[in-house]
Amino acid sequence: MKNMIKNKIRKILNISDPHTRTRLLLKVLSVVFAISLWLFVAWDGAAPSVRSLSVPIKYPDLQDGYSITNAVSNIDVTLEGEIENLALLDRDKVTAVVTVQDLRPGKYRLPVQLDIPGGVRLSGYSPQAVDIELFRIIERTLRPTLGVIGDIPENLSLDDVAITPKEVVAKGHETSVLAIRRAEVRSTVDDLTAGVNADLSIVLVTDEGDVSGIRVEPSRVRVNARLVDAVDQKRVPVRVAVEGVPETGFDIGAVSVSPDVVTLRGTKRALQNMNELELRAIDVTGQSENMDIDLPLEPPASDIAILSADTVKVRVEFNMAVEVATFQGVPINVAGQDVDDEWMVSPSSVSVTLERVVSSTAPFDLAHPPIELYADVTNVVSSGLVLPVLVRGLPDGVRALRVDPGEVTVNAVTR
Repeated sequence: MKNMIKNKIRKILNISDPHTRTRLLLKVLSVVFAISLWLFVAWDGAAPSVRSLSVPIKYPDLQDGYSITNAVSNIDVTLEGEIENLALLDRDKVTAVVTVQDLRPGKYRLPVQLDIPGGVRLSGYSPQAVDIELFRIIERTLRPTLGVIGDIPENLSLDDVAITPKEVVAKGHETSVLAIRRAEVRSTVDDLTAGVNADLSIVLVTDEGDVSGIRVEPSRVRVNARLVDAVDQKRVPVRVAVEGVPETGFDIGAVSVSPDVVTLRGTKRALQNMNELELRAIDVTGQSENMDIDLPLEPPASDIAILSADTVKVRVEFNMAVEVATFQGVPINVAGQDVDDEWMVSPSSVSVTLERVVSSTAPFDLAHPPIELYADVTNVVSSGLVLPVLVRGLPDGVRALRVDPGEVTVNAVTR
């Protein structure tokens, strides 16, 4: 074909008419250009080519409540194929997957698995394994406190500090969240002297200092506080009264308060006669189950504030009602004696104190004790022996609290 084109060109060059020769030369060149272009396009479209992509790593089986930190978030993938196929390819069609199913929290090196579409071939990818840390995400509720930047002068003290909302939620890496000691909002002495009424950022504090990287909701809270002239403080016990009658057959047992001591702040005159903080009475009418109640702490006067807590927990316990009675001159019998002997017991009677559960038995009849007292002389061979006074015949719900005296002297009298 090459020789044919050369011969054609020679013939054209030998033509004497320049116009004819020019037209024929242009036609030949057009054919040559068209054939060359076709060969270029046909060859380039079918030739193999290479394309590189940066593909994000996915963790499709990550459990709820878990998260991952990793040093590598994307991998470099090299693909081979025809230009037409590679040109239409984007990184969303190439998937890089790391499997973490059933893994416990910890550090791992895991392989990366690739999924590529048809029409292209994988030439290589890097890295082929990634280092990750798998951890649990937890939440923790904290009550923000006010941290003062600088030293508060001795003649000043913080007035009532109001923080709204009273609680925030820290959410993040389990180890980091559990290490939090407190949540603070911070203000300077100068600002507090002038009075602060603003939204301040939450600062999380651990034993190692301030911590970041943990999400706090809300991240800012409203703070209203100021430094005022110092006043006295006093710690007093908390008292809770109980009123009403429990369910029949039950008595009021222990009444406990937590915290049982609070700090009051006010002028010396206001605190002078404050020896305890008495809360509203709890009504136990008809109750038999133990009660757990949160009671708000209310200042006893307008010029006294409670610093240490907002509420106390009160527990009221109930016991089954009991009756205690003492029976005098209860005779002592002899048990296990030899039929040929008589026994003298000294003293011959004692007093005994019994307790009964009110709901389980009939009331005591003080003239007729519901028991028998005895001394067991089985195998006793000597006279003047001291034996314990034993009790038998106790009804259900009745127990002996005390026998007085608890020992008697027995002497055998031979017939």
